[in-house]
Amino acid sequence: MIHKLKSQYRDLLERMGLDWFVLLAGKPAFFERPDPYPNSLKEIREKFGNLTDIKKLDDAIDFCTNLLEREDKRSEKIESKAFTLIGITGIASGFIIGFASLLLDQAKITSDLVLILASILYVLVVISLMWAIFLSIKVVTVGDYIFTYPSANDIFDLSQSTLLSVKNERVVSLFYSFVQNRRAIDRKATYLNGSQLWFRNSISLLLIITLLLAIYTPYKAFTSKTSAIITNITPTITLQPTKVKPSPTPTSPQKPTSSPTRQQPVETPTVSATAQLIISETIIP
Repeated sequence: MIHKLKSQYRDLLERMGLDWFVLLAGKPAFFERPDPYPNSLKEIREKFGNLTDIKKLDDAIDFCTNLLEREDKRSEKIESKAFTLIGITGIASGFIIGFASLLLDQAKITSDLVLILASILYVLVVISLMWAIFLSIKVVTVGDYIFTYPSANDIFDLSQSTLLSVKNERVVSLFYSFVQNRRAIDRKATYLNGSQLWFRNSISLLLIITLLLAIYTPYKAFTSKTSAIITNITPTITLQPTKVKPSPTPTSPQKPTSSPTRQQPVETPTVSATAQLIISETIIP
């Protein structure tokens, strides 16, 4: 059970490309599979030692030559794909750099949560593109791979050896070159596979950012419309003076006054306030 879980965990890391981070620790990113062919000159000579028919040796030479040319063509295709991927990654990098201006514009993304999520995804996209470019460059680096071909000095052996031994040695040399070049080209293909994997990760993360913003944009528009109507209440107070007649002063019955006095009405200003509510709707664009 534990072995199965470890195997599934390892497969998950390989599918996500996380196993390539071991390169940062100076460790090999992959282990070369055992070669199904003999990979030493001694073993190859033993395999072709019993081949003594000249016609069969000619067929073996043609066959090994085709194998070597096939590996050369495969190497050219892998390098061509790597250069294409580098170009596409460069174009995508320019788009990602332009996308950074959107994250820096606080007026377009006002939600802190959306801004944090978009920033994290943006950093992951940049890291993925960097790894894709790095692995693509590893494919086309000249000094990291050594290719083997038959030596030009083999032509001088014609004057010193028999035709049978010369052709036998040529078959051995061609097959040995095929085995060595195949191993180097398999390394190229592995780096190209990792580059394509990380480029796929960057595109997937970019699509997630696009989906996040596609969901956030209508949500922001909806919330802006609902909060656009603002009710303003403005009280208006009007002051109006009124005339109030003073009440007559009562007179005492024991002491009648001989000359009644006439009281003039006094104009006393009082204030009565009337409030008027003004409701206005303001549409915020």
